[in-house]
Amino acid sequence: MVLREDFPMIEVSIPSMEKEVDESGKTKKLFRVEVLFNERKHFVLRRNSEFHTLHRKLKKIIQTPDFPSKRNPHLRTKPLEQRKQELEDYIQVTMKMYHRRCWTSSTLNISTQGTR
Repeated sequence: MVLREDFPMIEVSIPSMEKEVDESGKTKKLFRVEVLFNERKHFVLRRNSEFHTLHRKLKKIIQTPDFPSKRNPHLRTKPLEQRKQELEDYIQVTMKMYHRRCWTSSTLNISTQGTR
């Protein structure tokens, strides 16, 4: 998605999950988040709790969609593949909302510090 020349194209996906064993021997599930920015691909591994922390921080500064529930009302938990897709959708919608806000503010010359 490219809104204007000064907003470079950013693509985000969560193509896979990985498992990691911590010092105590406990297995943790990590989502592989891939970001394509200015024709370069980067990735990070993040736990579900880190997505939730990001959501709480973003909520303080921009409008965000609801964070996807960890549980399915009919099941004890959601299948990991479904969770992965919901987190990817959440990130993409959040980015679109943020880009729209930036584009509108810069196009209309809206100051976030108020008016005189």
